[in-house]
Amino acid sequence: MRPLLIIAAISGFSAVLIGAMGAHFLSSYMQDKGADLFHTANLYHLVHSLALLGCAALMPRAQQFPKSLFFLKISAGCFVLGIFLFSGLLYYVAIFPGFALHYLIPLGGLFYMMGWLMLILVALKFNKT
Repeated sequence: MRPLLIIAAISGFSAVLIGAMGAHFLSSYMQDKGADLFHTANLYHLVHSLALLGCAALMPRAQQFPKSLFFLKISAGCFVLGIFLFSGLLYYVAIFPGFALHYLIPLGGLFYMMGWLMLILVALKFNKT
């Protein structure tokens, strides 16, 4: 639980820091739709930082149910991968629009969705052995 809580806190902190940097320092570097892309990246980053926090909060209860714990760990991992691939790459594309690896951004979105699906499985596995 503690490592996941630390990851969630670092993610939330970095989401606020990056959002502030985007609003105050990086906006002059962004072209056309860059500000919108940056805002989207920051919103998803912050929301999924809270999702990680929720995963950390569920960890003690999930430990009573091994299958729930398994799916909860996968969910948290998917959220972390989504933050890096979706939000991280979208931040980068917002500032440097010619970025060659932009095609990986949808993969990050798939990880976000997979994380939520795994949370559904966590809920279904609670109270079952």
